[in-house]
Amino acid sequence: MNAEESGYDKSRFPEFKGDTFDCLICSQVARSPYECTNCGHLFCEKCINDWFKKQKQCPNRCDSKHAIQKVSKALLKIYNELEIRCISFESCGTVMKLSDVEKHEKTCSQPKCINFEICQNRVAPNLRDEKACDLSCVLLSQMKKLSPFDLANCRKEIEVFLKRYAQASKMLGNGIKSDNRPVAASGVGVTNFRWDSSLIGQSIELNADKSSVFLKEQAYMFRSVIGDTAMNGGVHYWEIHADSRTENELKIGVTTRREFNINSAFCDYEHGFGYYGLGQLRHNSNASGPQFGKKFKKEGVLGIFLDMNRGELSFSLNGENMGVAFKSDALKSGPIYAAVSLLHCAGFVLVNGIPAPEIFIK
Repeated sequence: MNAEESGYDKSRFPEFKGDTFDCLICSQVARSPYECTNCGHLFCEKCINDWFKKQKQCPNRCDSKHAIQKVSKALLKIYNELEIRCISFESCGTVMKLSDVEKHEKTCSQPKCINFEICQNRVAPNLRDEKACDLSCVLLSQMKKLSPFDLANCRKEIEVFLKRYAQASKMLGNGIKSDNRPVAASGVGVTNFRWDSSLIGQSIELNADKSSVFLKEQAYMFRSVIGDTAMNGGVHYWEIHADSRTENELKIGVTTRREFNINSAFCDYEHGFGYYGLGQLRHNSNASGPQFGKKFKKEGVLGIFLDMNRGELSFSLNGENMGVAFKSDALKSGPIYAAVSLLHCAGFVLVNGIPAPEIFIK
């Protein structure tokens, strides 16, 4: 059984030595604990679900499968207060409450940013080569290599940086044809944003740099996250990297409004344009839409390309262009915001700050 899905190793708890929270199946401290209301034993959610695939009663031979329920609120409160060491404790050194461990370890597994002593962030997935958390730290690391009085070389480094990351190279005067259509030049489509922590649906968790998103709850209702930066013109590209824990398909796209019920799917409304991971499109509907592209759920990379010059929203899957999903005058003018809606148990990682692939450049 995968150790990351069964119980927590008891050696990770510096103060707790009892067996109150032990899983009867794996004998570790139960992860996402359930209890039998007949015998009182606890189980990991993963352990008991696997058990019921083979057996129809409690592992302690209690009468009914239905006696297995989530632990009571009172017991859960005590459980969440347990102190646990980070799984990378030797390098990390962090001890935290059990209720915080999952959120902490999502980012702790990433290497530290090259400027960690200043920013306290981890390396972003799209900046692994630069060993940086964001573009500010990329530039800062370049500046630190130069003498503080070497202004000529500082300017040169800034020029190199801007040429690499400027959106559509507009501010540099290259990479744009006379009709404002982007050509395949370095920097085309580069877009930088994070998810707005003030606009996230119920139960959604963000990591420290607001790029990794995860939802797990009992309810089956779509919850949305919205980008924190408006797109007001030009071309924009970003990617959604699948989370293997996802059980329900995402709705991914853009919205022209931020004021709506965030505990619903953004593309239920007229202002939302979304690709649904079932291989369908959604716009102004929560139930139906045309077939489009391939399915996307727990593996792969979905690319999103917004061309506001043409009013087009396109998608790719694992480097294959699935085509233009939407063409609308509403996509020609800002503000437009990236948006994703999640259902029940789903997650993903946002990657941006990278140029659009040539498959999108017309």
